[in-house]
Amino acid sequence: MKTWKVGEIAKLTGLTVRTLHHYDEIGLLHPTLTSEKGHRLYVEDDLQRLHHIILLKQLGISLEEVKRSVTDPEFNPLHLLEHQLARINEHIQMQLDVRDRLNNIYSLMQLGQPVDSTRFIEVVQLINMSRSQHFSREMARNIQQNYTSMNLEQMREKEEEFRRLISRFRSEMEKGTPEHHPTVLALARRWKSCFQDAAGDYDLLSRSAESYYREHSDQALRFGMDRELYQFIRKAVLKI
Repeated sequence: MKTWKVGEIAKLTGLTVRTLHHYDEIGLLHPTLTSEKGHRLYVEDDLQRLHHIILLKQLGISLEEVKRSVTDPEFNPLHLLEHQLARINEHIQMQLDVRDRLNNIYSLMQLGQPVDSTRFIEVVQLINMSRSQHFSREMARNIQQNYTSMNLEQMREKEEEFRRLISRFRSEMEKGTPEHHPTVLALARRWKSCFQDAAGDYDLLSRSAESYYREHSDQALRFGMDRELYQFIRKAVLKI
């Protein structure tokens, strides 16, 4: 029977030894055999399972969903692929929306016509969201329409309001004010209202934003947001 050590599997697949050890620890992929010297050994079935895992990961499927697909006998991989295909199609359509807006700006500039600054800001926002798998096309459109309806000064006012809210939340957190205090709850209501104005569904937007900012923490930090402060705000919103 052909067997492979963890280092050999790493070279074959391009994964790191650390990643393979992690898959072992979480029960995603255990080496089937153990040698007389105590080395964990992978067999052909393990390698095929690993190829399945790699394929699903390359499709952008979360590790938790991958684990379900390879460990739960009742799990239907077709549903998982249908969901992923829908997300990919949404992402493609968002890219087409970006292309259309860039073409529009390009045409205006070719003709020597002025281009309002809000058009550029709108495109930048849409590009950022279109590059992320965390926002649905519908959510991105809601946010984009919200920005389109405002002029540059209104956008600046919105950003300043967001910064003020964060600053006030931080001040209350550092003073030790509990999340259920009326002052904090009033801030939480305004916070939730701002997000609902932008996208409508606060719960859906907050989940998407959490996923997005886990990968783009630098964008949150520029507003003065960090994990501790976000958890404080999150707990306050849950109490309103």
